[in-house]
Amino acid sequence: MNLVRQWLRDAVWIIVGYFVILEAALVAAILYWPRFRDNTPAIAKLVPFESLQNLMESIEISGYWPYLAVQQWFKGCSLFGLAAAAFLASGVVARDVDQKTIEFLLSRPVSRSRILLTRWVMVSLAVIMPAVLSSISAVWLSPLVDEQVAWTPLLVSTAFMSLFLLMLVTFTVMLSAMSSHQMRAGIILIAIILLNFALYLVQGIDELSLFKTIDVKVFMLIEAGHFPWVTAGAFLAATIAMLITAMRVFGRRDF
Repeated sequence: MNLVRQWLRDAVWIIVGYFVILEAALVAAILYWPRFRDNTPAIAKLVPFESLQNLMESIEISGYWPYLAVQQWFKGCSLFGLAAAAFLASGVVARDVDQKTIEFLLSRPVSRSRILLTRWVMVSLAVIMPAVLSSISAVWLSPLVDEQVAWTPLLVSTAFMSLFLLMLVTFTVMLSAMSSHQMRAGIILIAIILLNFALYLVQGIDELSLFKTIDVKVFMLIEAGHFPWVTAGAFLAATIAMLITAMRVFGRRDF
C-alpha cells in the first residue's frame, strides 16, 4: 500500500492533466464534426499521403463512426497515451536508479517482483483508465451534434485500444528496468512510435507500421462485429513476454 500511495503522490497531476487533455480534444473534435462533415470533400483534396487519404475516404463514405475512431483512438489515445506512457512508465525502475534511491527501495521487506508488478499495474491503470473514461463519454457527447454511438462497438473498440496502450506501457517498463536514466525509456518509446508513424505514411511499407493495427479500418470492422482476435492476441502475447523480461532483468540486476 505504501508503494501505491508514494507512486500516486508523484503521478496524480500527470494523470489528471492527461485525462483533461484527452477529454478536451475529444469534445473539440465532436463539436467540430458538423463543419467537418459538410466540408469533407474539400478537406479530402488537401490531405497528403495515401494512408491519410484512405482515412478521409472512410469518413466520407461511412460518416461519424470512422471520424470518432480517428479522433479518439487513432489520434487521441495513441498520441496522448504515448506521452502518458513515456512520462509515467519510464521511471518505474530507472528513476530510483537515477536518483540513487534504489538501494532504499530494495531495502524494504518487499520482493523485487512485487515492486515491479505493483508499479506496472499502477502505470497501466493510469494510462488506460483515462482513455476508457474519455471514450465512454463519447456516448453522451455525440447527441450534441445529432449523432449516436452504440455501446457495444464503443466498448469493444476501447478494450482493443487498451490492449495497444498496455503493450506500450509494458515496453517502456521493460526498458526502464534495463536503464539507469529515468527518461531514456520514454525517449526510446517516442522515437519508435514516430518511426512507425513515418512508416505508416509511406505507401508500400505502411503494413510494417504499428499504426496499421489501429487505423480506421480496424475500428470499422469492430463496428461490423468482427473483432481482430489475431492482432489483440499479438498485443497480449507481446505484453506478457515483455513483462516477464522486465521482471527477470530487474530481479537479476546488480545495483
